[in-house]
Amino acid sequence: MNNDLNQIDTIKSFLLTEVQKNANSIDSDSNELFLALRGLGNLDVLALRLPRAWGGKEVEEVEYGIFQELVARYSGALAFLQTQHQSAVGMLVNSSNSKLQSKYLPRVSKGEVLLGVGFSQLRREGTPLISAVSVEGGYVLNGVVPWVTGWGVFHEFIVAATLSDGSALFGMAPFMEEFLPQRHGEHRGEISVGAVVDLAAMPSTNTVEVVFSNWFLAAECVVFIKPPGWIHEQDKSNVLKSTFLATGCALAGLDIIEVAAHKKNLSFITNAYISLQDELNDCRATIRDALVNKDIDFARKLELRAWAIELTTRIAHAAITVSSGTANYKHHNAQRIYREALICTVTGQTRDVMAATLEKLTKPVTQAAHVAQASCLCSDNNIIHLSHIINNNIPQWQGDPPVKFTPVAQIETHGYFLRELTIGEHSATHMNAPVSFYKDGASIDQYPAESLLASAVVIDISTQATINPDYTLSISDILDWEQQHGKIPHECVVLLNTGWSKKWHDASAFMCEDANGNMHFPGFGAEATKFLLRERQIAGVGIDTHGVDGGLDTTFTINRMVLEKPRIVLENLTNLDKLPARGFKIVVAPLLLQKGSGSPVGVLAILP
Repeated sequence: MNNDLNQIDTIKSFLLTEVQKNANSIDSDSNELFLALRGLGNLDVLALRLPRAWGGKEVEEVEYGIFQELVARYSGALAFLQTQHQSAVGMLVNSSNSKLQSKYLPRVSKGEVLLGVGFSQLRREGTPLISAVSVEGGYVLNGVVPWVTGWGVFHEFIVAATLSDGSALFGMAPFMEEFLPQRHGEHRGEISVGAVVDLAAMPSTNTVEVVFSNWFLAAECVVFIKPPGWIHEQDKSNVLKSTFLATGCALAGLDIIEVAAHKKNLSFITNAYISLQDELNDCRATIRDALVNKDIDFARKLELRAWAIELTTRIAHAAITVSSGTANYKHHNAQRIYREALICTVTGQTRDVMAATLEKLTKPVTQAAHVAQASCLCSDNNIIHLSHIINNNIPQWQGDPPVKFTPVAQIETHGYFLRELTIGEHSATHMNAPVSFYKDGASIDQYPAESLLASAVVIDISTQATINPDYTLSISDILDWEQQHGKIPHECVVLLNTGWSKKWHDASAFMCEDANGNMHFPGFGAEATKFLLRERQIAGVGIDTHGVDGGLDTTFTINRMVLEKPRIVLENLTNLDKLPARGFKIVVAPLLLQKGSGSPVGVLAILP
């Protein structure tokens, strides 16, 4: 999202300042929801996947999912409503009706025109709820659309009706009261809108039933016609998309649990928070990887969808639990999030999703039985990747060059696939060299090969870092570790597991920058580092944050201290929680960049 949606910090600021404080009002009051939707329009983000040719951002699927998750974290109602609009925009983008595209697409990103959708009835078996008959100049629609969201907010919506051959006709229908009566030649059509449905969650979205009686849809208003069964194929290919609304809701639940952990200072709440946070981050990372991995089959995607649903409801229930009796109040945040989690359970539900969800809900939950594949492990489970996958959404220091993948050759035209990669020397999982901080220091290409294979130990301060993001390793932590695991051996690399890698897929949370521009993430303490270098004569350090220096250290104290000699400094590591405390080796493989100040690296842990 760094490149394609570079205003994510602005969006988050809007959500924090204008949406979070009004989340309960937005949930219950359609006027408040409309104002929040207008706020997103003012940020020009209501058509994120719209091609640039139409004035859109044209973001990739994962980036769009990150946006969806972010909005859902602060308001489920706002996330749900804007999703309807963005879905309608996506349909128009895929239409061959250039007149419709010219009419709507230039006006959708800022919300000058707001659009809804009404096609969930296509999923129902049996006689179609709404049918279309071809007539001269268009089609006549009769029947009911049982679920259309956004009455009083959306100007029009895309309705779907079934033709006699089972095909699905999609077209633009009015959704404002003054446009509903119709007279077109011999067709005296009418669209009648029922009362707003009294929903248990997100009632402000104004969901209604819409009845079409002899309504004429002109040919020029047709978006497209899809073959029989199209909706079911779409549901299969899109089965993971709605998981972002669920994981956003789960993050909102975690926020409540985190506040309770700090306020009540009870270890069991803190432990629950850490456990649920770890599982959620595993779930989020696995889903994002699955979205870009074309080899993931449908059954596996169903498992992930069910995992996201089940985990979200567990986290929402935990938020209720830590809130105690106050969660019984209708407008308590935990109560709202719990109701939103129930909506996430059935949003876009198919029979396959229902079956997968029930299977997940009826399986015993064990701490070790997460759905996430252990892709970090080799088949014999003794080699572990400690490097993150590189894409253009990785967390970056402000001012660092953005990661870019530019296609150079395609199999279809060149017979092979090739991309140009642009990346900074200190991006992704990387290693720093002394020349970063000392003019005459060694560069990355000057490290002897034997120095890149080393014994390693892991010190875990993830609990401390959860309570205090500015926590730094102390000598006391080291001595406590040694009392349990033995003295740290000479010439080893000390890896610090802070739990921060779980935030990797949320760049804002990973960098944790406050309003004053200060970073907040854990690191090595200066006295502890001196102790490790002088008393334990270590070969280097590594960490799962963006710097071995704590976020508040702007002078790179630890880097300078360790790199007085060509030692190893590794940053942005992952999977440290899967390693034993000691007794393993690491292999560090930097690019041998001539005079390089550092390099992205592949790091492997080799277990005995």
